[in-house]
Amino acid sequence: MRHEFVKKYRDLDSRMKLLAESDGDVYLPNFEPTEPVDYILVCMEPSLAGWARSPKEATRKVASGFRNFLAGIEPMLLHFSTRRFLCDPGQRYHMTDFSKGAMTVEQAGKARADRYDKWYKLLQEEIKLVAAPGARIIAVGNHVAEHLRRKGQNFTQVIHYSRQAGRARNAGIEGHEDEFHDFKNSIKAEDILSTTLDVLKESKVPPAISNEAYSIVKGGMLSESRLKLVYCYKLDFEAMKNGN
Repeated sequence: MRHEFVKKYRDLDSRMKLLAESDGDVYLPNFEPTEPVDYILVCMEPSLAGWARSPKEATRKVASGFRNFLAGIEPMLLHFSTRRFLCDPGQRYHMTDFSKGAMTVEQAGKARADRYDKWYKLLQEEIKLVAAPGARIIAVGNHVAEHLRRKGQNFTQVIHYSRQAGRARNAGIEGHEDEFHDFKNSIKAEDILSTTLDVLKESKVPPAISNEAYSIVKGGMLSESRLKLVYCYKLDFEAMKNGN
């Protein structure tokens, strides 16, 4: 059964790659799930920033095994928060993007609605394949939430991990300042690095890719703003588990 699931996912992956390339973009795959999951987190579109300096370099790195949601402390904080505050023992999650072509932030803001419309059918197929019975869909950020809402998709929204959404982090802790003060002292850089090692091991990317991704995450400071991001995810994920 697992073999059949992987086969279907790889077929879908091939079709997503064709669509990204038909748009002239570099397809950035996710590391593939091996069985259905309890939570699907839908982000926006892969960014070229941080892991590749050009489409040519991005193409080379993807061919060598690079995968999405690995390089950068912000996406790793989403991994960390999902594992610590959302998933119960034995539960699984899958991170994906609405559209899968890597691009600059400036490119991403152009014709996003049209691009998401073009990708929505494949996203639906991905959700249908990857979601276990009763799985919940989580929209990461306003852009994804707006489009899923327009399509009539049931979902729960959390803030995006982008540094551009910094004001949302401040807004998210309003009324929880005392709790946040205690919370931020409970999270250490070692906790994030431990999760990073687990994520990279599960992704099965080549050692050179894994080592580079780990170095990027290790080089990111666990700043107060980033701790606010983790606390926002904690509040949202715990509310989700409580039926909200």
